[in-house]
Amino acid sequence: MTDTTAREPISTMPRWYEFFRPLLEVLADGQTWQKRDMERAVIARAGLSEDEIAETLSSGQPRALNRIGWATSALRRAKAIESPSRAHFRITETGRGLLREHEGAIPEPVVYAIPAYSEYTPARGRKTITVDPSPATVEDADPDELISSGIQLIESDTKSTLLQRLRESDPYDFERVVRSLLVKMGYGRDGTMSPLRGSGDGGLDGVIDRDELGLSKIYVQAKRYAEATIGRPKVQEFVGALATRGANVGVFFTTSRFTAEAVDAAERVPQEIALVDGERLTALMLRHKVGVQVAQTIEILKVDEDFFADE
Repeated sequence: MTDTTAREPISTMPRWYEFFRPLLEVLADGQTWQKRDMERAVIARAGLSEDEIAETLSSGQPRALNRIGWATSALRRAKAIESPSRAHFRITETGRGLLREHEGAIPEPVVYAIPAYSEYTPARGRKTITVDPSPATVEDADPDELISSGIQLIESDTKSTLLQRLRESDPYDFERVVRSLLVKMGYGRDGTMSPLRGSGDGGLDGVIDRDELGLSKIYVQAKRYAEATIGRPKVQEFVGALATRGANVGVFFTTSRFTAEAVDAAERVPQEIALVDGERLTALMLRHKVGVQVAQTIEILKVDEDFFADE
C-alpha cells in the first residue's frame, strides 16, 4: 500500500524495526521455526494487507521479507533470538524479556542497547541513520551521505553475521576460513597452508609461504576462545610456540578481542607478529570476498559535464 499524496510512492508498511514485536511473538511459543514458516507467520501477525505483501524493492525482493530479514538480523545480533541450525530460529530469554518489558512496539534503541548487540562493534561503526529513514529525513539528507550510510550499515550487519557464524563453527572450519583468507590475500604456493599436528606444535595450526618461492614462512594460529578478550598470557604462549620452531613471523587469528596488554606484548618481541581479532578478520573477509558474495550491483549515473563542454 502506498501514500499517493507524496511526490513519489512511499510505503506505509511497518518499518523494519516495527517487526521486532510480531517476530518475537511468533517465536514466543518456544518452538524452533523454519525461516520460511516464520516469515509467513510474522506477515500474518503484523496484519499486512495484500497490497503490502505484493510490494517489492527495485531488486525484485518482497519488501516485507527484506524488513523482516533486518529485524531478524538485529534480534539475533542482540541474542534475543538464536539459530540452532541453518535457517531455523527460536526465542531466547532475552527475547522473552523484551516482550515482558514492552507492551507495545519494541523501540529500536532498546535493542541497540542490549550489550550483546554491540559486543563486537566499536562505537565508530554504529549506524547513524536507519535503513528505513522517514521521508522527512530523506528530504533533508545529502543523497551521497544516505548511500554511504546505507552501505556502512549493510557492511556492519554482514560483519556481525560473519562473526557469529565463525564463533559457532568448529575449529577445523575456522582454520579453513583462515586458510582461504590467507590464500586470497596472496600468501602460499599453490594456494595451500600446511597443517601442523602432533606433539611439539605448541598450539600452532599451520604454516604458509610468505612468497611464491617459499623463502619465508608465516606460522599461523587460529583459535576460537570462549573469552571475550585475549590477554597477554595467550600472546606469550604464541610467541613461545614460534620460538620453539625458530620462526620469525606469525599471525594470531581469533574471533575475540585482544587486550591492550596483549597488543603491547606482541609489539615488544623480536618476531614479526600480527594479531587479527574478530573485527579485523571480518573486515578482511569482506575486502577479499571470503565467505560472502555480491548480492547486488547498482550503477549511479551523473551528468557528464565534459560531454557538454564543447557545446
